[in-house]
Amino acid sequence: MTPHAAYPVYADLRWPRMTGIAKVQAACCAAAPPHVRLIDLQLAGSLGSPAAPLALTRALQRVRDGVFWNPGFLPPLWARIPSVVTVHDLTHRLFYSRMHRAYYDVVLKPLYRHCAAIICVSEYTRDTFLSWSKMAPDKVHVVLNGVCPDYASNTETLKLPYPYVLYPGNHRSYKNLARLLEAYSRSRLPQNGIHLVLTGDIHTGLQSQAVALGVADRVHFCGWLDVPDLPKLYRGALAVAYISLYEGFGLPIVEAMASGVPVMTSNTSSMPEIAGDAALLVDPYSIAEITDGLNAIALDETARLQLIARGAVRVSEFDWKNSTAKLWNIIDSVVDGAGS
Repeated sequence: MTPHAAYPVYADLRWPRMTGIAKVQAACCAAAPPHVRLIDLQLAGSLGSPAAPLALTRALQRVRDGVFWNPGFLPPLWARIPSVVTVHDLTHRLFYSRMHRAYYDVVLKPLYRHCAAIICVSEYTRDTFLSWSKMAPDKVHVVLNGVCPDYASNTETLKLPYPYVLYPGNHRSYKNLARLLEAYSRSRLPQNGIHLVLTGDIHTGLQSQAVALGVADRVHFCGWLDVPDLPKLYRGALAVAYISLYEGFGLPIVEAMASGVPVMTSNTSSMPEIAGDAALLVDPYSIAEITDGLNAIALDETARLQLIARGAVRVSEFDWKNSTAKLWNIIDSVVDGAGS
């Protein structure tokens, strides 16, 4: 293969360390090929600011060669160089405010159409993005997320003093944690001494719900763990419960599989695509289904062993080496197209 000519890639790398997009960002940056000179724009300010595309334009105003890449959602308002943007989902249009929806429809949609390439993290996300944006399909690509090798290689746990089912993620409304708590309280897990552990700081609303349900002594918020400790938290779990109402990918699904832990997830959006036959799928709106699912993944040893075995096979499809190579090939092709 002929070596590619060197070129700069200007990137907005502000994603907070413990977010899913930061994991994607880190894997892609670590795999940047030798001919890529990765330049962090080192922007200040909030990623969620409505003026973020303008800030990107200002940062790029003197740039005349190379390509701009954003691992998370935002294109510049305008730039002299082509832009490649990774779109992880359309959550902000569906589960946030009317202003968020309007911002996507009025501001971001035309900006996406001016990008040289859009990268989506699942076929589901690509399909929904194309339906919404009406962008040319040949400019919208799928690059699946991978899973960090640390999850499979880790053999340690945090040695928590109780067996537990884990929810790994934030506490936004579409994560469906109120239904998870309700189902946990109805399941056989509390009476069998199996606790529910959630990442993140104490959420007062969820904590109050746990008190009302009589399970507060068995529901724990473990804070935001350092990167080396997260695989240990997974490895020590009996199972992972990830019953979000909507995901563009759902990294915890494959992180659990890589950790040798059975997974229950939702039968909506991208989650069946990512899980395949290696997770227990439930209706995230049905507390009865979630309750039965918790009993199965924590107490039914036959079901647990089947899911663990299937997960070990399924997770091999989510390899960062393959995914990052595809990403950088797409960016190479954008640079080649701009120069032709």
